[in-house]
Amino acid sequence: MATLIVWRRDWSPHRPKELAATLEACAAAHRAREWSEAPAALLLLPACGDAPLASLAELVAVLGPLARCYGLFVAGAVATRTLDGGAHCQAGFLLDAAGELRLSTPKRTPDLVSGPADGATLAPHATAPFVVCPTPLGQVAVLPGEDVLSPQLVRAATFAGAEVVLNPAMEQDDALLAGRRVARVARAWENSSYLASAAAAAPGTLRVPFGLVVDWNGAEQCSADGDGPMLADLDPERLRRRRDTIFAVQPLHLRAKLYADGYRRLLAREPARAQASDGAPRTRAGWQAEAARRLAAQPAPPRPPGFVPQYDVILAQTVTRIIQRESDVVAQRLANIRAALKLAGRLAGNPGSKLVVFGEFFMHGQGGHGYRSPLTLQRLAIRYPGPELELLQDFALRHKTFVAGSSFEIDDRFPGHVFNSAFLLDDAGELIHRYRKIQCADVWGSLPDTTPSSIYQRYLDAYGYDFLFPVANTRIGRLGTMVCFDQAHPEIARMLARHGAEVIIHPSSEGHGSGRHGWDCARRARAFENTAYVLSAMPGGEHFDPESSDPHTVQMRGYTKMIGFDGSILGVADTAGPCILTGTVDLRALQRARENPRVNLLLWDDPASYVAAYESGVGLPNDLWGADPQQNPYRGFGPLKAVLGDYYRRGIFVAPSGQAAGASPPPARLYTGEPTPPAATRLADQGKIDGEHIQV
Repeated sequence: MATLIVWRRDWSPHRPKELAATLEACAAAHRAREWSEAPAALLLLPACGDAPLASLAELVAVLGPLARCYGLFVAGAVATRTLDGGAHCQAGFLLDAAGELRLSTPKRTPDLVSGPADGATLAPHATAPFVVCPTPLGQVAVLPGEDVLSPQLVRAATFAGAEVVLNPAMEQDDALLAGRRVARVARAWENSSYLASAAAAAPGTLRVPFGLVVDWNGAEQCSADGDGPMLADLDPERLRRRRDTIFAVQPLHLRAKLYADGYRRLLAREPARAQASDGAPRTRAGWQAEAARRLAAQPAPPRPPGFVPQYDVILAQTVTRIIQRESDVVAQRLANIRAALKLAGRLAGNPGSKLVVFGEFFMHGQGGHGYRSPLTLQRLAIRYPGPELELLQDFALRHKTFVAGSSFEIDDRFPGHVFNSAFLLDDAGELIHRYRKIQCADVWGSLPDTTPSSIYQRYLDAYGYDFLFPVANTRIGRLGTMVCFDQAHPEIARMLARHGAEVIIHPSSEGHGSGRHGWDCARRARAFENTAYVLSAMPGGEHFDPESSDPHTVQMRGYTKMIGFDGSILGVADTAGPCILTGTVDLRALQRARENPRVNLLLWDDPASYVAAYESGVGLPNDLWGADPQQNPYRGFGPLKAVLGDYYRRGIFVAPSGQAAGASPPPARLYTGEPTPPAATRLADQGKIDGEHIQV
């Protein structure tokens, strides 16, 4: 256990006496709360808003002796002059308890919160590798200011070995403050790390004191009223044990190389970005011109005839009867669909309703309760088109509404494989869009469907790269889809937004538990960081026995949500069971937001800053599925264990105390609610594999 001290008052190396008093106060607060000799602590200072320094050496000369005197690690951010002595750029820093500079990190994104200023630029080495440093808190990275709002930059720091991301920043009391806050929470959750942020108020400005410490579950230690020091206890060993469990540790099962290929494609076809080595603006007028250039390169999308700029959506929260071995599969699928359509049909005919969204697995459930294999999933899967989709097509045509949802899908181009797919029907009943889930629970062996990454080269040969992130240009806007666990990986929503998505439809089936806060913060962050609506339809329960008249379970407890393009919650179905949630999409308001360079974070996204991190051999490899579609490559967590062992060897993760870095970790927690049947009684497609009892 180690202490992090978050300071929320303005500071400056140009005021050494005041700075000394700050460190003395923080050290005293730390000593006062300890019951024994105080261990080492780390002080996080806000970004300094004072005049730029000539160099970081000037900072070390002032701050180094104070850090040494009080035995504190000290992190923060300051502006320093660039090499030509003209403009200045911000850099994060970390000094150890001996007063030595251990790392400096250039700011990679412009000053969106405080606005462009004369003399402000970006460091010429903004594409430099990310650096981390061991501290009593664990391995630390410093990302100054708005860098923390870029999910890929935080991911790159994680791949460099960060366990704790420190974010010295400036914050404004504006309409986007809540979105920036929730994005910070999501960064910790989606990287299985700690994140701490500090900002200070300044006289005569809109700047506000801000302090936030978040753990890997999205649990917050928030700042109270006032601007004094905030002390938080961080436990790096607990974090390491959490990462070692494998289950839901996103940096382990990210399909990094798949996204890296997309980032290279973007770099090849997009205009040069301002973060290029010699291209960063150096004046306020220059930044304004750069924003105008980027906006001109991303014009509003062409609209098809009959464009509807504002309309209502219906999110249908259904209760599904899960198909078991003994079920009449076709009849049960159709019964589930009819029940879902009856629920949504109550409002689908309203003149303003243009889109109906159903959740993940609403046709058939999640594949039974117990052992699953690729063969058992084939019993549940459907083809697009087919009799199941015909029911939905008739509904779309009758109500003149678009219809979206997801199911297990069979694609005859890949015999024996089953995809977890999302679809979109237009208001004439035509199938205009399908998407295959990329980040799936297949990685634990618990849901042995096929992801495009698992058969990557074959998939690209059949469909091409752009089919991975399809976006439909429709009368009700540019619509993309992602499925359930995809939203825990910000790369997917960002690629959909890169392809033009304005509304991201998200059929999901999220279990009810302690991780819900992290899931919800990530969902809101996906909307905020991409200036896009997110529509999450989720199940309100399920019947494990399709013939039972007992009440449905509430493991899937609903909380269907509609998220606005600023990350705000527009509506939530705060109940279990079947219900519908309605809301309004306003595409003209969204477009105006995207035309604001302070709001549109996508405008400043530069893959050159992080693509190398995704190409560094991290995450799950592509093409893990061999020639036999029945041989699940994820049996027993094998690939995840291999990635975790590699992370330990490379220092990306640190093994928990007492465990050798190369040791094979145990399986993640397994569901053991029912006994394993004797081998002699199992069907041929029911061989037990580690993880098949996990409920997803």
